[in-house]
Amino acid sequence: MATLYVRDLSEEALTELKIRAARNRQSLQAYARTLLEEEAATPALEDVVARIREQATARLSTDEVLEAIGRGTRHE
Repeated sequence: MATLYVRDLSEEALTELKIRAARNRQSLQAYARTLLEEEAATPALEDVVARIREQATARLSTDEVLEAIGRGTRHE
C-alpha cells in the first residue's frame, strides 16, 4: 500500500471532510481512501469518448446522410 500526504488543505475543507466521514461512520482516513479509490476507478471522460469512437461505425456516407435530409426521409 502506498502512502499519500496532502499538504496545504484548507481548514474549511478538512472540517467538511471530517463531518462527512463522521456521517458515514468512517475515520477521515477511510473516508478519504474511499473517495480516492472511487475516483481512480472512474474512467476519464477522454477514455470513454475514445472507446465510443473506436466502437462507432458509420453505415452511411456523408453524401447519403445529406441526400436523406434533403428528401426528408429516414434511412434504416
